Amino acid sequence: MKKLLVIGILIAFLVIALPAMAAKPAGNIPSAKTYGWQLSGAVMPVPPYGSLDIPGSDTASKLIVNQPNGNTEVTITGVMNGLDPFTTYTVYLSPGYTKYTPLSIVGPWKWLVLGTYEHDLVITSQNSDGTFSGTGGYPAGASPYTQTGQTTEAITDGLVTGNQIAFITTYAGPYNPGYSVIVSGTIAPDGKMSGTSPWEWHTTAGAATPASGSTGWPGLFTTTVQPFTFTTDEFGAGSWHVNLRDADLSGTGPFTISVWINNGGTLLISDNFEVVKG
Repeated sequence: MKKLLVIGILIAFLVIALPAMAAKPAGNIPSAKTYGWQLSGAVMPVPPYGSLDIPGSDTASKLIVNQPNGNTEVTITGVMNGLDPFTTYTVYLSPGYTKYTPLSIVGPWKWLVLGTYEHDLVITSQNSDGTFSGTGGYPAGASPYTQTGQTTEAITDGLVTGNQIAFITTYAGPYNPGYSVIVSGTIAPDGKMSGTSPWEWHTTAGAATPASGSTGWPGLFTTTVQPFTFTTDEFGAGSWHVNLRDADLSGTGPFTISVWINNGGTLLISDNFEVVKG
């Protein structure tokens, strides 16, 4: 009896003293990752995106994706802040997207007026809404345009809308200071520009960089998770979560997902994130 008692005590001691070993799958996924949000106008074409954006709501909000140990269930949680108070928003679980980059005319150009007068044109900045500005001068290649018959030019009120371009060029002298015209034209598929207003003109050097990336909502990630809503409190804060299971993940993956927040139109779009099947 004594022997059995001693053996029993020894077994109990070993069970208490030794660490419990648990199986952990290979390629373990961190239990939770945090992703950022983007204002819609920062990653999609403006317009139509951007008009409903609430500045600051992107940096004040966060997205948490929880897939502990690569398990089949994924929990996606939105912690939203900086939105309008007492407002209902719709959440769309969507496939991934590629950030939209608008057509760009930034860079040095030369343009020929009336088949005779070639000017320098340097577009120094272009905004996401297509507005731009720059500098120029006549004749081309004569910078700093200080001699008789030469002039510096200011390019203002520029706007690119689709393949249409318009801007104002104003001479600053020494030749004909104050002379100003509104120029308009078209950007061709090969990136060159030309027009007939206020006279015939076309570019002889330079090329626009074509637009690239996604241009709109990519649809629902899965029909098994339909859009749903959440409502903010008096501080413009709210939260939501959604679970994904094997049945929601059609195929082998991995799966790239994004989340879109709407209120009559899109105002927030999450960074892309990736989930896998366990």
